Amino acid sequence: MKRVINGCEIDWSSERVFAERQNPPKYGYLFDISANRKRIVKCVQLAAIGEGPDTTDSETRSRLERDARQAVEEFLRQEREGK
Repeated sequence: MKRVINGCEIDWSSERVFAERQNPPKYGYLFDISANRKRIVKCVQLAAIGEGPDTTDSETRSRLERDARQAVEEFLRQEREGK
C-alpha cells in the first residue's frame, strides 16, 4: 500500500515502512514498526536519493526526518482505521 502524506511517499517494506520525500532534498527513511503496527520503534535515514553531494545542514535534516516521521505516524493511523 502506497500513499503520499505531507510530501512523502509512504510504502510498506516487509515489517518496515519506507518514506521518501518527493521534493528536493530527496531523502529516504526506513522506519522499524512495532509488531502491533501502532508505533515507530526506530528510524534509519538513507542517503539523499539521486542527488549530488549532501550539503543539507543538520537542523534541516532533523526537520525533514521529523516531517517524515509524522507522515509515517499518519500512515499507520490510516492503516489502523482502514482508510
